[in-house]
Amino acid sequence: MERNDGIIRWSPNPTRDEFMSINLNYRIVQIYHANGHAQPGRFEYQRTFKHNDFPPLTAYDWSPTVPGLVAMGNSRGEVNLVRIDDDSAQFHTLPLKLQRPCQSVAFSTAGLLAVGFDRVRNDACLQIWDLNQRLSGWDPKQPGWTGVSTSSIEPKKLEHSVSVASIRFFEDQPQTLVAGIKNSSVKVHDLRDPNFSVLTFQTRCNNNIAIDYADQNYFASSSLDQPGLIVWDRRAASRTNASPMYLESIDEDEIPWGAALKLDRAIDTDKPSYIRQLRYCRDQRGTLGVLSGAGQLQVFKTSKEYVEPGSLNDNFESPELLEVRKSYDLQWPFNKQDHEQKYDDRIVSFDWINMGTSDVPGRVVALRAHGSFEIIGMPAPTAGLLANVIPWKPPQRLDENNLSLMDFKDPIEREQILGPLFATEIKESIPLFGSDRFTSKITKKIVESAVTHALKSTANPVTNLATGNQFETKSSSTNLTGQPEQIKTSRNSNQDINDTSHKVPLHSRQELHDQPRHSSAAVSDSPNTKNGLIVHTMLRRAKEGYLFNPTKNKEIVDEDPGLWYVWDWIEGAEEAAKNEGMIAGTLDLSYLGVYTIWNNLLGQKPNHRLVDSTIIPDVTQWEHLIASLNKKAGRSHFEGVPTSKPQHRQLCLAICGLVKQPEEFDRDLADLVEEGKVTTAAAWALFEAMALDIKLQSASNLDINTGEWTKELKNHPQIANDPYLRAIYKYITSGDWASIANETALPLRDRAGVALRNFTDKQLTEWLSQQMEEAARTGHIEGIVLSGISDSMVDILAKYVEKFVDFQTPILIMSFCYPRYMDDSRCEAWRKNYKDFLQRRKEYILRVKFEQQSTIKSRGRDGAPAIKPPPRQVTIRCLKCDMETANDPGNSGALQKTASGPITTTTDSRNPLVSTGINAGLCCPKCGSHLARCAICMEIVGIPRSDRPELSNDPAKRQMTNFPSFCLKCKHVTHMDHAVAWFGRHVECPVPECRCQCNERRQALRDALKTNNRREDAP
Repeated sequence: MERNDGIIRWSPNPTRDEFMSINLNYRIVQIYHANGHAQPGRFEYQRTFKHNDFPPLTAYDWSPTVPGLVAMGNSRGEVNLVRIDDDSAQFHTLPLKLQRPCQSVAFSTAGLLAVGFDRVRNDACLQIWDLNQRLSGWDPKQPGWTGVSTSSIEPKKLEHSVSVASIRFFEDQPQTLVAGIKNSSVKVHDLRDPNFSVLTFQTRCNNNIAIDYADQNYFASSSLDQPGLIVWDRRAASRTNASPMYLESIDEDEIPWGAALKLDRAIDTDKPSYIRQLRYCRDQRGTLGVLSGAGQLQVFKTSKEYVEPGSLNDNFESPELLEVRKSYDLQWPFNKQDHEQKYDDRIVSFDWINMGTSDVPGRVVALRAHGSFEIIGMPAPTAGLLANVIPWKPPQRLDENNLSLMDFKDPIEREQILGPLFATEIKESIPLFGSDRFTSKITKKIVESAVTHALKSTANPVTNLATGNQFETKSSSTNLTGQPEQIKTSRNSNQDINDTSHKVPLHSRQELHDQPRHSSAAVSDSPNTKNGLIVHTMLRRAKEGYLFNPTKNKEIVDEDPGLWYVWDWIEGAEEAAKNEGMIAGTLDLSYLGVYTIWNNLLGQKPNHRLVDSTIIPDVTQWEHLIASLNKKAGRSHFEGVPTSKPQHRQLCLAICGLVKQPEEFDRDLADLVEEGKVTTAAAWALFEAMALDIKLQSASNLDINTGEWTKELKNHPQIANDPYLRAIYKYITSGDWASIANETALPLRDRAGVALRNFTDKQLTEWLSQQMEEAARTGHIEGIVLSGISDSMVDILAKYVEKFVDFQTPILIMSFCYPRYMDDSRCEAWRKNYKDFLQRRKEYILRVKFEQQSTIKSRGRDGAPAIKPPPRQVTIRCLKCDMETANDPGNSGALQKTASGPITTTTDSRNPLVSTGINAGLCCPKCGSHLARCAICMEIVGIPRSDRPELSNDPAKRQMTNFPSFCLKCKHVTHMDHAVAWFGRHVECPVPECRCQCNERRQALRDALKTNNRREDAP
């Protein structure tokens, strides 16, 4: 049942654990009783009352004193009092003199009902009814409105010839209300004053009035055409009572009189939107929730500005300024870039849950556009504490635990720092409602006992974040915490249900693939912990051999169905590209996908895919070239809808892995039936348009009526959980192949096969373009079947990296074609980051393997790699001119410079033997200087020596044969064995007239050691 709009409201009476849902399209009001957990992913409630077919409403309010009493105003100005808690369909109407739209209604805790109307000349637009008199004689315990007197009691009338947009009563002063006058002001009326004194604040923010329950001096309002809001202070009666600080702020900051806080942009303004609802939390002082028309849910925590005690500004009668201490985005707008979601998934209404305690972070119950309820919680106060108590460690290796806390020896310090972490973990699993609710005295004692026990144990709350709660607080009747369920975005269906067993919502294929990645990254609010888990996963996969073997990679990522799907496709593409299997004439179509083949796309550098040609084929030539490729592979002719590109379609079906011989296809179907996947086999047969005698095995008889398809789809568990069965019935009921191609829960490969066989050329082009745009927008990596490993796949993987911070898989995928067929700076960035990632974690062998194998992958048809080997990091330089003396400049980083202009021949005036020395590596090619000579034997270092030390009987001398020794001060060189012998007796350099104390430091250490030994030997 489609719900484009709705309302949800928690009970205005703090003693009642109830909330109300109003479906505006179908005119259904339901009241639910919360009876257990109310936390993200787990909401336990039970429907208690339901009322159908109420009059159309434009305004509503729920009575805080009479359970089940709701006031509904309509566009004709009538106010209907409706009983929700009985089975009667009766309602009581309050009369109106002149018809005009009712824009707002509000109950007070004293039995008053205020009604605000649109502007009219001859009547008041704010009317106050005393229901104690109007409903005198009415017995709420009896169904209907029996006993209501028919006396014509007139309401109290205020505000003539204005439009009243919003009304609210103060709970601490039930005879005082605040009303928003459209495009004019906000007014506070004291109904006890016979003179009707009014406090007026001039503003255009006069809608969505909300009063702070914890400090009712403050109330907020907003406008329908601006993204801002204003928080007012009702104590701003006159300037004589205002403090100098407040007056100065009013005069300088251009805040309207009476305002305590002004926010010009309370919601996201990237796209036009407006503030839809304002709600104050009853349990958290100054916590204001703001809902925009685009579904953005923003929370502001405000507090009073500091006032020095005893100063002139310390006046309790003066209005006080507020400041925003923190703000939270509990839900992004559905149309926000990088956070886009479905239009039907946006929040259309919300309210704060009355928890009865401030020890638990505030939580809201939200109503989605498709009708489901969801609990959204505020971040815990300890959310930022975790990162501060984890000691810094160098980048971890796979066998190291980087998630450990500091060790506190002092028990008092341990309790002060770790106590809140354990308490937050335990409180998250305790129900908010029911007999064992958090506010009960017994539960509080159990929580305190559990925290004390946790502090005395050696348990680590950081580890618990990934493994679940280790501390259970048990009572005699039930387990209050148990093992918390995995955090997930399950939504409870707003349907005709009477228990807490709620249907699982339908998910797309991408959502199912993203769930394990989100859950592994969402075990902590700390960014450091999330990054640590991602790093650990990439490092573990690398050590298991995660490289360029698709078969092995499928085993490594077996827990991630999305990545398994990608590597399975790459395995097939690699097999097809062997022995030039994807070369058609002058085109190399290796690793291309359905979208690129269908649209004849070769990427931004098409010349890289041309074989012995520089001419890109035109559209007609493509069809002939692909026909030769299909013929070489032994593929049959395309059988399907009429098309101008049958060879394209047949090749695209092969890319999807859907071109099989009848015998092979029969074997696959038989295997599926044997595995119990009967609906999958039936769907494959339907996709192939084959008449197979396969009976659908089901636990129950599925009797689907075309008119009730949506209802059965949501209610029947087998259809909801089996996308193939859902696709079969969609086609049976609609007869449209597009219903299968657009079923997002099916694999994209199967959906593309249906589109290729049954869509016209125009429909197929549009469908492929839409799917490619969606895959690039959401980072759906199954889009590889459409894009292949091409430039389009880089866009998909860029979004994937942005969502999951996993750059390991994207660079491994793109290395099959980068930089051989394409060139993209993002691929180069991923490659560099992955090499640096392995280098920082001292996995040098893994880095070298990655570089070697990716270089092999980049080889073209001529065998030359597109990735150049890295230059050598060690070179020999001349001590005289500092020039590199390498014989391999192309591989050492040395660049050969060629001068422009005509080539001239000059005669080298140097010794003709210099060229021989340069070629032998003994002379500098620039200045002709020889390699240095040993300062002791005067032979050139680096050539065979005349004394043949390699034949010595001394093993130490043989080891030092080829090693020179340099003095960093005077730069004189000696053979190492000569240096050891010389400096064993001398300190100065062996070169005559050189006064360098080369061995001074070693001699100083020897002298210190001798002095120390003498002292120890002294008596």
